[in-house]
Amino acid sequence: MKRLFFGILLASSLPVMAMGKMPQTEGQSNTRPAVASCQLVVQDLNEKKLSRQINETQLVEILQSLNTLRQLPDYFVTKKQARDLGWRPGSYFSRIPALKGKSIGGDHFGNYERRLPQNSWQEADLDYRGNKRNAKRLVFSTNAQQRYVTVDHYETFHQVPPCQ
Repeated sequence: MKRLFFGILLASSLPVMAMGKMPQTEGQSNTRPAVASCQLVVQDLNEKKLSRQINETQLVEILQSLNTLRQLPDYFVTKKQARDLGWRPGSYFSRIPALKGKSIGGDHFGNYERRLPQNSWQEADLDYRGNKRNAKRLVFSTNAQQRYVTVDHYETFHQVPPCQ
């Protein structure tokens, strides 16, 4: 009788084992751990690594746009687009009507100093207010979901953990 019971038990569990999943027991979950919200990730990064140097609301907006649309928000323009609208390096966006409220972003980042892993990178200004550009940038790879913040013009980079 015991052999019959164990035979039935073994036969019924084989299809489950063959699919690579073990039966779920009470209190266990087969789901992946949840990814933290971008708001929490950015708050933590800003507080612990960046000495509260960045505009959290803007960085959250950018990360969410990259997550959902795989592109920067619409207020970003590449350097070429900015030049076509009258900008020259060193001039202020705030003095060019077509560029008011815009920021530079979406251009290739070369990673020539090899401070980041090998990848295809793009960059975007952070906290730009229309006058002189500051040293804060988000450097990101849309294909690998890797993102880094620098607040010292590429001297150091702080990885932004995945978020949603």
